[in-house]
Amino acid sequence: METRRPTTPEAEEILGRYYPVLDHGFVALVDYMGGDESIEHAARVSYGYGTRRRSATRGLIRYLRRHLHTTPSEMVELKFHCAMPMFVARQWVRHRTACLAEGTEVFFDLPGAEARGRRQLYKLPIEEIWRRFQPTRNRLRPDKQRNPFFRRDRVRRMKLRQVNEDTLAFQHTRIVDVCRNGPKPVFRMVLDDGKSIEATSDHRFLFATGWDTLRRATRLRENGGRAVWRHGDYFVYVNGAAERRPAFYRDPIWLQREYRGHRRSLGDLAQACGVTVHTIRKWLGHYRLTEPGRGCFEAGAKPWNRGRTYQLGPRKPSERFLDAIRTARSGPASNFWRGGRSGERASISRWTTQIAAKIHARNGWTCQLCEERRPELHCHHIVPVWADLDRARDTDNLTTLCGDCHRSIAGRELDFVERLGGPPVKAEWVPCPRIPWNRLDKAKLVRIRRFEFVGERETYDLEVEGPYHNFVANGIITHNSINEYSGRYSLMPLLFYSPDPGNFSLQSTSNNQGREEDAAPEGLYRDAIRQWENVRASASRAYAWMVQEDVARELARIDLPLSTYTQWYWKIDLHNLLHFLTLRVDDHAQWEIQEFGRVMAGMLKRVAPMSFEAWIDYQVCGDKLSRMELEALATLLAPGEDGGLEARAGGGSLSFEKLRGMGMAPREIRELVAKIRRRTPPNFDLDLSRFRSAGDVAAEMHEAVPGNFE
Repeated sequence: METRRPTTPEAEEILGRYYPVLDHGFVALVDYMGGDESIEHAARVSYGYGTRRRSATRGLIRYLRRHLHTTPSEMVELKFHCAMPMFVARQWVRHRTACLAEGTEVFFDLPGAEARGRRQLYKLPIEEIWRRFQPTRNRLRPDKQRNPFFRRDRVRRMKLRQVNEDTLAFQHTRIVDVCRNGPKPVFRMVLDDGKSIEATSDHRFLFATGWDTLRRATRLRENGGRAVWRHGDYFVYVNGAAERRPAFYRDPIWLQREYRGHRRSLGDLAQACGVTVHTIRKWLGHYRLTEPGRGCFEAGAKPWNRGRTYQLGPRKPSERFLDAIRTARSGPASNFWRGGRSGERASISRWTTQIAAKIHARNGWTCQLCEERRPELHCHHIVPVWADLDRARDTDNLTTLCGDCHRSIAGRELDFVERLGGPPVKAEWVPCPRIPWNRLDKAKLVRIRRFEFVGERETYDLEVEGPYHNFVANGIITHNSINEYSGRYSLMPLLFYSPDPGNFSLQSTSNNQGREEDAAPEGLYRDAIRQWENVRASASRAYAWMVQEDVARELARIDLPLSTYTQWYWKIDLHNLLHFLTLRVDDHAQWEIQEFGRVMAGMLKRVAPMSFEAWIDYQVCGDKLSRMELEALATLLAPGEDGGLEARAGGGSLSFEKLRGMGMAPREIRELVAKIRRRTPPNFDLDLSRFRSAGDVAAEMHEAVPGNFE
């Protein structure tokens, strides 16, 4: 099939094919957008296809990589399908790029309100979620330490609000993990309805056209400390449109058929109608359909408060209790806090109250309708605010009314405009019934008003369960960076990773995060494999049994070991992919994730070979030098007459003590010696004969699923 988009023949050769990694893992390049030419055109938009030379393209790309001009490389994107052990996946997500800034509030729903057929919002700042995911420590009594992750487990059980991308209705998911990604440049996106969120420019939001990053959708970037974006109207989905539901519970025929005919319980009817059990009971009584003995409790159910005792009468609260109440109700900690900003109507009301005394004095403290002086006076807008917002702060549009007159004209303000000295008004009052927030159960589109560059902020990101990998933050639908295989909705393939004997080593004595280079004794390896197999067999039997007994999949999976394979689709731009690969193909990274990094680097070489070459030369085989290191090299080398380098006269050599005298620590000296050693460029070429088809991979995963379940 012919395509108009730029393609690379070498990348097309491996597109959609699966390259094996470790024993059961794989990496597949499922899609890509752009290549080296896209980077060139982003850097030189005036360059045409007909005037380009390959040598000029290579020189420009190397210049951009050498001088860390990374924005043009963000025009290239790659999408991978990967399968890896869970412990590799947890390392993988530690290097996310798309992030939300600290202060972002994540939306949860309280379970008690849901039981009553409603939604009750509960917010947690994203940095607080990260703090609760950290282990606790009993410093006073270490022997009494129980579960150090009890706060994390509690957050994981909370109902995180997300949107169903097919119906746009709100539902619930759960948090899997939270990552702190360090300070990054952050932009503030402000919407027309007042909502705002701070995120990096490569974070994805649900636009009217689908999921997209702020940078790609709006061309958002920073220029001189200001946010710059492409002119146009952009709409994103937010938390907020009421869904119309037919009031079946008011229909006596429907109630009689479902309650008496189908024998449905009150709780089932309440859930189907989106109301409380008390509402269903009320309308059953209204139509005289109630049957004795059919209450809310099933047969044999016990009241939740049976056996509990209560102390009746007033009690005096302790000072500690009062302090806790004051703390909870003050400033941003209060549930009434609205971010310190008042809406337009609230601002008008405050201004009217402040100027009321001046208006009353002007009118002699007399009602302008009944012409009597009363103790209760109100400052009244002659032309209502809803009829003409421009006159809301006009003092000539204000008058004095007593309490009785003010209440008597409520709803009929336009009939008294001319009588109170105002101009004729032809506006019409359109009733707008208030929709409670707990009925906002469908996403709606809101226009983006502006962007602001706020500088570098500490950033975080969440990983949530599928099948829809999104959540609500600051009232806006936002995405996490990775779409992982969900054991909550699908059965887990029982595939486990076992290291080869050559990669089974003892703990390193010099690096707390690594292993020794030499393999461990064969006997120890056999014993470790036997221990792993026993654990995996027990976990597999338990998982298969619980699935067979129809235990919820989200519970059946919780004891599967970290060696279990998981999958995800990963979409990332070239700039951030190179940053990820720089960390993960390094010799200091864990060997298992190095293997994935090498395969992805080989695929990248086929998509953008010139960018790959520049990355190898300047980052993988290159290094940075400190001031002391440059001073040491300048002691040995000098500029030559022909523009090159030559040995400095009398430079000689630099001993360990001389380097210490330049201010370098022993470890810095060892690192300098390692930097100047010759490095062999790594070879990331892929063996094309090892690629597998998508059908073969799918068959292997299907065979590993326990039992024969659909």
